[in-house]
Amino acid sequence: MVNWKVLLLSLLLFALPGINPIAGADDYTPGDFHNYTHADGNVPKDTYQYSVFVPKDYDPDKSYPLVYYLHGGGNGRHHPNQGKRNIVSSRLIDNKRTTDGGYSKNDPNFFGYILVSPVKPVASWNAGIFKRLYDHVKSKVSIDEKRVYVTGFSMGGQGTWRVGCGTDDSYNIAAMMPLGAWGCDRVRRGSTPETCKTLRTPVWVMHCPLDHVSKISEQLTLFHSHLKCGGYGRFTMIPGKGHISRGPNDREFFNMRMGWMLAQTYGTPFNYVIKIHDGTIVKAVSGERPYTGNENRYGFYEPGTVIAITAEKMKDNEPFVRWACESGEFADGLSSSTFFTVPAGDVSIRAIYGLKKVTLEIGGGTAVPAEPKQGEIVTVTANDDDDEKKFTFWTTQSKTIEIAVPSNRSFKFVMPSENVKITAMGTRK
Repeated sequence: MVNWKVLLLSLLLFALPGINPIAGADDYTPGDFHNYTHADGNVPKDTYQYSVFVPKDYDPDKSYPLVYYLHGGGNGRHHPNQGKRNIVSSRLIDNKRTTDGGYSKNDPNFFGYILVSPVKPVASWNAGIFKRLYDHVKSKVSIDEKRVYVTGFSMGGQGTWRVGCGTDDSYNIAAMMPLGAWGCDRVRRGSTPETCKTLRTPVWVMHCPLDHVSKISEQLTLFHSHLKCGGYGRFTMIPGKGHISRGPNDREFFNMRMGWMLAQTYGTPFNYVIKIHDGTIVKAVSGERPYTGNENRYGFYEPGTVIAITAEKMKDNEPFVRWACESGEFADGLSSSTFFTVPAGDVSIRAIYGLKKVTLEIGGGTAVPAEPKQGEIVTVTANDDDDEKKFTFWTTQSKTIEIAVPSNRSFKFVMPSENVKITAMGTRK
């Protein structure tokens, strides 16, 4: 005979926000990694085995951001202990709000995120199995379903694309970061806005142009398909010559890109990258979900957000002259302390000092103006392809020029107070 009082109470518990009646003390280990394996029978055999990390101060009454890290190929993985050793988990093990795992002292209300590291033998990651994994994780820990993120290296980078492109709309990915993605020609996606599943998912790609394992041509094709659908993305060319190349100061850069990913919320305006040179971001004075980096040199903000910025009145015995940016609006561009309204796109803000003469050298392209002064907006365009070579991407030795999409034939930047050389790279036809 049915106990209607018990049944009614159970239904009420399922309906109340913030309460997960399935989760129990054995479903996670606060401050440590908890494994779900086929051998132990605590995850179905048609679902990926995985480890889950929740912060030491995890509160099941809160909803947490969720990061998935998908491992690469090699010999595959057969136990979660093999999958949880990755570039994200190494930043979380101390259970502190460290500044190299997507945290910032300027975001004190951010209470951490959950990391899930699934494992599998050698084979492509599968969106259908990921969906079952997603449902299993939801039954164990309390997550914010609008703040689910995916990243991974090599085969895991391909898997990041597969998960984003292969959703049946039962889950939404707020942001993706494919790293050195391998075999991107195997990812199938639609060509219309209705079938481009990553249209509302920002993508930040990291790839070494000389990677001998993962072809950058395949990655660029997939990335440009995302952009053509109307999506938002960034593409960082990693220096080096190998599959596991890393850029200089990668710990700091890792913190920035993790912060960018965690700043995105599905179904809301994108949080674009704002970098500042020779100045600092004081704070965001308006706007939803602002994120200011730990060193106040960058932040992620949705369009229309107003941020307060400041710069020294003198630098290297040169007086502050004005602010400059490719787009966006300054309340008073002649004041060293002012407000800036964020545009719809990634931009770099520069504080201009003195009237130092600078030079610009363009290889394989043209610049307008050809001889820019400090603070002038420059438009660079690659030459037309010839019979031998096809334009592929731009490179520069400047550490302050940000080329968000280096594979674009044309882009804009603000001339800094240094000599600049930019070169168009090409591939043989």
